[in-house]
Amino acid sequence: MTARRVRCINGALFLLVGLAACSDAGSERPPLSVVETPPVVEVPTQYASSCGACHSVGVAGAPKTGDANAWAARLEAKGMDGLVASVRNGLNAMPPGGLCNSCSDEDHASLIEYMAAAQ
Repeated sequence: MTARRVRCINGALFLLVGLAACSDAGSERPPLSVVETPPVVEVPTQYASSCGACHSVGVAGAPKTGDANAWAARLEAKGMDGLVASVRNGLNAMPPGGLCNSCSDEDHASLIEYMAAAQ
């Protein structure tokens, strides 16, 4: 073997031994814990910041919050899935997402239930 090869092999062995010494394979790690995350949307807060501007007073024909008859008619005609689709896609003056771009379909359904309940 040439001197250069011997140096390369020795360097590689030195590197491997150094890396093995740095590893923590023998140490125990604490188990990962499950962190409970709060719901994405707190309904009254989200209602106030997105839906309430129009639904509190019935702007542009929007059903008013707490008008159980208006909401019941819409729920009967479209069902919850249909109302959620209307929010997701926008309807008449309501923009897509109903001013809640971070809301999921489940969040929108919770907001609809909140508005449909007699206040």
